[in-house]
Amino acid sequence: MSFYDNRYYHFNKSTLCIIGQWPFQSRLKKTIMFSILVSFLSTLIGLQLWGLIMAIPDFGIVMDVVPSMLINNFIVIKLINCLCTKYKMKQLLEYVEEAWKIMHTRPECKILELYAEESRSLIVRYMVAFYSIWIFYCATPIAISKIYTILPTNKTYTPRFLYRVEHVLDTDKYYNLLMLHGFISVFYIVTVVIAVDCFFVLCTQHVCALFKCIKYNVERIQGSDFVLLKPNIADDEAYHALIDCIKLYKHALKLVLILDNFCIV
Repeated sequence: MSFYDNRYYHFNKSTLCIIGQWPFQSRLKKTIMFSILVSFLSTLIGLQLWGLIMAIPDFGIVMDVVPSMLINNFIVIKLINCLCTKYKMKQLLEYVEEAWKIMHTRPECKILELYAEESRSLIVRYMVAFYSIWIFYCATPIAISKIYTILPTNKTYTPRFLYRVEHVLDTDKYYNLLMLHGFISVFYIVTVVIAVDCFFVLCTQHVCALFKCIKYNVERIQGSDFVLLKPNIADDEAYHALIDCIKLYKHALKLVLILDNFCIV
């Protein structure tokens, strides 16, 4: 069982696995998941680009297509960023796991748990918000279409699609297929945003936890009731607390330097 299968980091691992960007994923699984993502995203962008080119004379359709095209380009940039920084992602996750192993039996473990729980709470809320938007965005055309079939009206209703392709494709004929494709494609788009942003939240919260641990050790030193002029190093709690502060600071500094060079788009 992987360390990241615990309740604190399970969602981070799951979302990154879905888009094939989990550093500890097997090469086969990573290739399969990333290929599925790319196939849906590329066909979605291809359809939108085709619709944009064919709609150039119609300014209204162009203005409808451009915003979604910009969002898709933003997602592509996020993916390229993940591919370019995959070794840094792995390094960051290894540092996080190492810190947990070092402090597993120490009082500072409670601090790590507190910040990890806060990170999990932020991630869950972020996921709920974005996946709710996904469901609402994709279900709205279907809901409106069903309402028009139920309500008695003489007006003919043309089913609306997630994006403007009715001028290049017969949306009545391929409606179900296009809706299924759009539903899955938007799911991947949302998951890319969640996976990348929540990974940054994980790392940031962990660094904050490390600095909180340093503060805890400094307070332990300040709270010492007695000072020995010639202490036995093996029994000197203040000495060991100071050494822990130095080690934690170096560890936190490594993470901060990697995060500083880790471009989150």
